[in-house]
Amino acid sequence: MKKTTIILIVFAALFAGCNLELDVAPMPSFTGEANTTIAELLAMHDIGSEDSYDSIPIGSNIIISGIVTTSDEWGNNYKYINIEDSTGAIQIKIDNKALYVKYRVGQRIFVKCDGLVLGDYRKLPQLGLWANGSMQAIPSFKTYLYLFPVDAPMEIKPTFTLSSIPAANDIPATMYNRLVRLEGATFTEGGMATFSEASAATSHDIKMADGSTITLRTSNYATFASETLPAGTGNITGILTRYNNYVQLVINSPADLEGFTVPQQQQTVFSVNYANAFSEGWTRGGNGLPWQTLVNSSFSGFYVNAGAGQESWLISPAVDLSGVGDPALSFSHRSPQGFNPNTMQCFYTTQYTGDATTTQWVPLDLHANTGETATCAFSAALPASALSSNFRLAFKHSDSQSAWYLSDIKITALR
Repeated sequence: MKKTTIILIVFAALFAGCNLELDVAPMPSFTGEANTTIAELLAMHDIGSEDSYDSIPIGSNIIISGIVTTSDEWGNNYKYINIEDSTGAIQIKIDNKALYVKYRVGQRIFVKCDGLVLGDYRKLPQLGLWANGSMQAIPSFKTYLYLFPVDAPMEIKPTFTLSSIPAANDIPATMYNRLVRLEGATFTEGGMATFSEASAATSHDIKMADGSTITLRTSNYATFASETLPAGTGNITGILTRYNNYVQLVINSPADLEGFTVPQQQQTVFSVNYANAFSEGWTRGGNGLPWQTLVNSSFSGFYVNAGAGQESWLISPAVDLSGVGDPALSFSHRSPQGFNPNTMQCFYTTQYTGDATTTQWVPLDLHANTGETATCAFSAALPASALSSNFRLAFKHSDSQSAWYLSDIKITALR
């Protein structure tokens, strides 16, 4: 008892919070009353070294009530809801993939516990059924026997604010499954990694101001799994959980993060619709054979035939590169008789005069395998001098021996 009291006092010092804020007109669908707090329910089961459970006897008439704090709408919570009252919280396992439709965040739920099982998964308290040596979900068609949502959902706020993360065993069972707010949190991989890898659920460390850490756990099925973790320092609202001796946090959606720097991401800022290129701003110049477009099942791009030492210019419309970061040009090109860097050239300008021959062009070091017929992928970072709202790209062909084919022209940049 002394140790438990000390732990609770430590938590009172660490956490400063506010109560769940709910003020709604009743919409009764359940006529009973809660007769047991969630903390009293949790006290009926001792967390073991392995997954374990205690049956709640039929006829015990144990009824709890709490506010829903989780949603599976964004795919990060799977087949469970969390509810909490002023004394604690519990995860309820339910065999359904669209729980947010029936059990909405901020809605009150009454739970008749008779016949259910109070147990744990890797030391995280859960309510459900027990079979095959582990906690199991309540079948969806049986939920009407146990779960009774009432009232209209309203906005909720975390009960506790955390600025430091204690060790897993120093956190009382009543603190797990609660909605909490982390203040002064930083993702150690912010701006670099995504919330989850595509192949499996992923963990990322969150570092607090005092150096303590907690793990953000994200499902690879979450709708935001491929988004980049935010950079900087901010606040995170989520459910406090554990996995054996690891303290974890699970969020409903990225809306639960605030104050962070949204990292810039590489985006395509310019590409070509070859079927309509010349009606969408691409122009031709010079005294050589004109550039043409070709769109079929095997090729989509520009081409120009060999000329007798004449110049054929292909010039892009203006591209706004002002305000972007790290712009890069890429395209594929091919010459049937081999590439010649003296007669197949690429340029850019930010001061186009309307005439290719009077414009001051900056050459790009275009390269490929000379003397070979092969498609070559070209890419190059554009220099700072290209960061203009009037950037234009140009290709100049003056080869008398070989045609030139261009495709997949695009510019990417950080935005």
